[in-house]
Amino acid sequence: MDRVEKHLLPKRRIAERLRRAGFRIQPVSGAHSYDLLVNERVRLTLRVAFPRLRKHHVTVRERHYMYRYRSWHFNFHHHGKFGKRYTDVFVCIAMEPRHPSREEIFVIPWDAVSGKTFSLHAGRRRYAGQYAKHLNRWRVITEAAAETPARLRKVA
Repeated sequence: MDRVEKHLLPKRRIAERLRRAGFRIQPVSGAHSYDLLVNERVRLTLRVAFPRLRKHHVTVRERHYMYRYRSWHFNFHHHGKFGKRYTDVFVCIAMEPRHPSREEIFVIPWDAVSGKTFSLHAGRRRYAGQYAKHLNRWRVITEAAAETPARLRKVA
């Protein structure tokens, strides 16, 4: 499976899930910086990540420790820059290739994003960081679709 297929399968799944929820979904061409158009108003961008082992360095009382954490990494920026608003909602999918039922999906509105990236580390405890409240928060899309047209730019 190549990079394009790794993105298209979750994109189809999310589009179908939103259709079942009653939304009108339009796929958009690769020329756009978002993946789906919801109800002709809400730009939705998918971020799909597969688990990787990442090094993490910690210093405690002048002693250095290195750990390898299993984690998923999501980029919100374009080429290192986080500037102009190019989407209304991010859907970040932490894929679990061997256990699809354990996948985690974060539905994050643009206004809640505070940095260029989001790292989700596997651990003994559930993720409790700033995006924890967005886990399976599908109503973000409903709320964005209900906002006044003046706030959201209508896209072809």
